[in-house]
Amino acid sequence: MSFRTEQDQFDKIKWFDSMREGRDLCGSYEFCGECRKESKYPCARAAHRWQNGYIRLAVLRAQK
Repeated sequence: MSFRTEQDQFDKIKWFDSMREGRDLCGSYEFCGECRKESKYPCARAAHRWQNGYIRLAVLRAQK
């Protein structure tokens, strides 16, 4: 499934969940901790990172 298709599904789920709860639920799902809102298809990409356990490591260089 493409990110676009998956994002469309997430948008529908978020819409109905938000209507039911009476508030915007963006940022309240398990995978939202991996969200980068500025990216294209943010929910789909965040869910993908969360499901696959991707983590970002920083590489520090010692100063000479």
